Amino acid sequence: MSLTDTTPSTSALLFGEKDAARQTNSKVFGDQMNLAAPGVNAYDPIGSSSAFSSKLSVLKLPSMQLTAIIMSPTYIDRSGVKSATLMVPLAGDFNCFVEGRPHNCGPGLGSMYFPQNCGQFKGGGGTRNHVSLQFEPRLVEATTRAMLGLPDNAVLDLQLENPRIAPLMVAGQPFGPVLQHVGALIDLHLRDARVLTQLGVQDMLYRHIAMMLRPEVFLPHTDHPRTTASAALVAQLCDYMRANMNAGLTLTDLEAFSGLSARCLQLAFKKQLGCSPMQWLRVQKLHAIRASLAKAEPFESVTSLAGAYFPNMGDFARYYQRQFGELPSQTLTRQRR
Repeated sequence: MSLTDTTPSTSALLFGEKDAARQTNSKVFGDQMNLAAPGVNAYDPIGSSSAFSSKLSVLKLPSMQLTAIIMSPTYIDRSGVKSATLMVPLAGDFNCFVEGRPHNCGPGLGSMYFPQNCGQFKGGGGTRNHVSLQFEPRLVEATTRAMLGLPDNAVLDLQLENPRIAPLMVAGQPFGPVLQHVGALIDLHLRDARVLTQLGVQDMLYRHIAMMLRPEVFLPHTDHPRTTASAALVAQLCDYMRANMNAGLTLTDLEAFSGLSARCLQLAFKKQLGCSPMQWLRVQKLHAIRASLAKAEPFESVTSLAGAYFPNMGDFARYYQRQFGELPSQTLTRQRR
């Protein structure tokens, strides 16, 4: 299954379609791209310059930038890539030479990985729709260690210095549906980087990037330092989560704290508490908010009391009603009678 199976066409950007920067002048588009990813020498139309068109939308998260692009057939000349970049094709192929070596990427071929401070590359292709993920290599390494339950000083060979074609599959599943989910979330939350980070979008993408760049590292091993969690460790994790309920904790944070892989964490919590770590954390947040609502001051509202724990009030209200059988506003109204 390729990304084209779950991606409409070259007509719509993955996110930001409504307010995208649209351009018919390739030079102006090149200037826009140079702001998003410095190092542009040329973005030249293939064929008539009057037929050139492009759309561009950018999202900057704390440690990652996503750039959604649609462009007509174009020749590209860049002096280098400053940030580590994974160019994920949604529709249309792209052929390039990186430091003199050919690479072909597309929905049926794979994504193109450019290392940090990569040398000059040139290339071109027909009309295409792609997303570039600019990220920090050290965070890919840290995320990988956390996912595998390895200590901070463990040596990893992720080959982050080598440009290459990376598969568009993660653990045997296509990356396309993941990107569609991410694009929908970005638009739903109006590209609010704070909310999206709290929802774990950046963490999720780092985890997928790690598995796309070196899938063989995540094959089953027997030499991980810790593969099971004791009741004492689960209790320590629960204490850690209680103390950091408004910190936007992610599964990667829990892996780093515990030294366990995600699978081991899920199994340990399921065995001892009957739920996943993130489900347990959500319930603790709901109880903390309910306690706050029960003693709220006149100037306090549901949003002011719950906003630090849940970035999306609609999701919060649904979780609260499911947990307690009433809306948070009903709890607050009853307290003020």
